Amino acid sequence: MVATIETNLMGPMRMTSALIEHLKTRDKAVVAYVSSVLGFTPLALTAVYSSTKAAIHSYAMSQRFMLRDTGVRVVEIAPPWVRTELMNSQEAEAAMPLDQFIAETVALLGTDADEILVQAAKPLRANPGPGEHAMVNSFNVQMMTASA
Repeated sequence: MVATIETNLMGPMRMTSALIEHLKTRDKAVVAYVSSVLGFTPLALTAVYSSTKAAIHSYAMSQRFMLRDTGVRVVEIAPPWVRTELMNSQEAEAAMPLDQFIAETVALLGTDADEILVQAAKPLRANPGPGEHAMVNSFNVQMMTASA
């Protein structure tokens, strides 16, 4: 648990703090944070991971505001479930193929978007509001069934 918090939350915060004054002196500097759709739609089986990604989303939004009058752009990349070694997802049919994720992400990084959301991520990002709990519960039931 502590290692996940240190890596996913404290690491980016410490790196930003260490480098931000230098980045402010550069033209077109970019700080890119990697959150996850699990920061918007938490997976109960990975509650700490999901929580750190929600915190990074909040931190990125705060940094974007605080740096709005500087030359530093703040970008947040929020991947969906991608076929990687994380959670042994290389063969998971429901996960997005890695090469497709990379291609879509690189294309979006070439735009002025602050949040980089590939198509597969958008439904999980668009869940807040009165139906949020039902959507999160349904998502968790689906994921628990898929992993059983």
